Amino acid sequence: MASGAGGMRQQVLEAVDRYRMLQAGDKVLVAVSGGPDSVALLHVLRSLTRELGVELAAAHLNHELRGEQSDQDEAYVRELCANWDLPCFVAREDVAAWAKREGLSLEEAGREARYHLLTGLAAEHSFDRVALGHTASDRVETLLINILRGSGLHGLRGIPPVRGIFIRPLITTSRQDTVEYCCANSLLARCDESNLDPSDFLRNKIRLKLLPLLAEEYTEDPQQVLLRLIQAAEEELDWTEPLVEEAFIEIAEVGHDRVRLNRAKLAEMPAGLLHRVLRRALVELSGAATDVGTVHYDELRKLIQRGQTGAKLHLPGRLLATIGYTDFELVASGELPTRNEAAAEWSYELPMPGMVQVPESEMTVAAQLLAESSAEFGDAVGSPVVVDADAVDPPLQVRNWRPGDAIQPLGMSGHKKLQDLFVDEKVPRRQRSAVALVVDSRNRIIWAVGLRVGEPFRVTQDTSTFLRLSATPVEESCR
Repeated sequence: MASGAGGMRQQVLEAVDRYRMLQAGDKVLVAVSGGPDSVALLHVLRSLTRELGVELAAAHLNHELRGEQSDQDEAYVRELCANWDLPCFVAREDVAAWAKREGLSLEEAGREARYHLLTGLAAEHSFDRVALGHTASDRVETLLINILRGSGLHGLRGIPPVRGIFIRPLITTSRQDTVEYCCANSLLARCDESNLDPSDFLRNKIRLKLLPLLAEEYTEDPQQVLLRLIQAAEEELDWTEPLVEEAFIEIAEVGHDRVRLNRAKLAEMPAGLLHRVLRRALVELSGAATDVGTVHYDELRKLIQRGQTGAKLHLPGRLLATIGYTDFELVASGELPTRNEAAAEWSYELPMPGMVQVPESEMTVAAQLLAESSAEFGDAVGSPVVVDADAVDPPLQVRNWRPGDAIQPLGMSGHKKLQDLFVDEKVPRRQRSAVALVVDSRNRIIWAVGLRVGEPFRVTQDTSTFLRLSATPVEESCR
């Protein structure tokens, strides 16, 4: 990694060149939070303006989440830019209200608010590029987040160095390097104490707990190992993306606010190519596919393969997928589901052992008692799963979620509201009422199907009787 001002400058120059981030004459807007990463980025780019032939300005968003601390961050960025004679755009946004309004976590709402501001400023003031302060450390953390949430090949790349107008010149530089750079250049960057709290935000837990644990257990630096995985995914994408583009062009008709695809040819595609082509269509409409996860791609695949004409699916970002006689169509700015479209409460008794059909989820849920477990059934998220039968208080019910429902996810000491779990897993609002929950007579959630198993039901070395739970599509269970 970089060492000193010269090392940082050289790494930024190499990253800019390798990923073709900038060209002479570009106007660059630098996002500055006031922390070490963004302050180091602004400082090093300012030192390279003549060499790169670019013009700089800064932008800061006050999230209004930390009271006086947030105001001090804003004042610091204003003073920094004034001292460096750089234009500075500052905006304020009630991110907590944004999160509540949109049904997002604070982390997601903050990201949305920042990108909304930066995209708007770039368009209004004709900036060619927007530079973000993400580092190689952020890239590794994002990789682990994507893996834990269930990721495709793009997720294994972590944070892309370039996406549209957004560039990340520090993408090969560690967070420790930016801290040392700030110290070496007497830059008194601000510290967001919320980043030091491992009890909040998955990224904090990965940074403060998981990565240090991996570092203790293995002799090689886990960040370097994971960066090699990122590089491998990046190289794989480099040569496969042109093939995906060919497949997309062959079957796609792109309009102003929609993409129409040949349904029959989509249905014939191998699963991996289908996923990539659908992702390409989403990027065409919204510029990114980051809010669409594994759950959504599974639903889209089912819609393409089995959906009746007129069937539709709401996706994050107000996208709407619909099935025509011969076509599959994705539409931007699709309508949001209305309240009266929400499914009513439903519940079915699940015999133990036995099975029950759940038409609202289009699946059959089964329970089987086993004298011993099998490694085949060890997945805590997918289907089937195995739990400790003696920890369960029968009879069991399969039902949909209700306001106030909470689960103690496997491996966690506290409870998490189902609403928050849906947000974290990016389950579309329209699909949430169809998520099946297996609960016992004490209304404890044993399994949120496809999402999480409850910690109180984990299999231990003392487990003597095992309960195997599975969920299969109705069509498959009837074969």
